[in-house]
Amino acid sequence: MSYKEESRKAKKCAFRYLSYRDRSRSELIHHLQKKRFSANALNETLTFLEEKDFINEPRFALQFGRYRITNRKVGKQRLKNELKEKGLGTQIINETLNSLYEEFDEREIAMACAKNKLQSFSLIDIKQKRGRLAKFLERKGFTSNLIYQVVTQLVPSVSNNDLVASQLNKQCQKTKSSDS
Repeated sequence: MSYKEESRKAKKCAFRYLSYRDRSRSELIHHLQKKRFSANALNETLTFLEEKDFINEPRFALQFGRYRITNRKVGKQRLKNELKEKGLGTQIINETLNSLYEEFDEREIAMACAKNKLQSFSLIDIKQKRGRLAKFLERKGFTSNLIYQVVTQLVPSVSNNDLVASQLNKQCQKTKSSDS
C-alpha cells in the first residue's frame, strides 16, 4: 500500500473513531497504532486533525468531565485519575477540575450519592452503615474530609447510651425466648 493510500485510510479510521465522541490525543494514537498504521501516517493524521480542531484536549476534558459528573456522580479525585488515564497533561487536568467543580458542587454530588446508596441498605447496624457508605464514597472519588462530613450528617453516630440500650434489649429478648 502506498504512503498516500495509508495516510488516507488512517484519516478515515480516525474520523470514524471521532464520530462517536471527542477523544484525547493519546486515545487516538493508541487506536491508530492498534490498527497498525505506520508512524509517518499516524503523525500526518494527528497533525491534520489538530490543525482542523478535531482533536482539542481542553474541550475533550471538559466534555468528558461534565459527562462523568452528571451521569456517574464522581468526585474530584476519581475524575482526576480518569483524565490521567486518558493521557491528558497535568495543566489541562487542573484547569478542567477547577472549571467543572466551580460549576458543580462536589458536596451536593456526594450528598446525592450517599442518600441514594443509603436507600439500598437493609436493616444493618449504624456502624456498618457508616463504614459501607464511607467506602462507597471513597470509590466514587470523594476526599476523606468530604466523606466524613457527609457520613456524619446522614448517619448519626452511635452514642454509648444507644449501645447499652441495644445490648439490654438483646439480653431481654434472649431471656424471653429461653423462658418460652
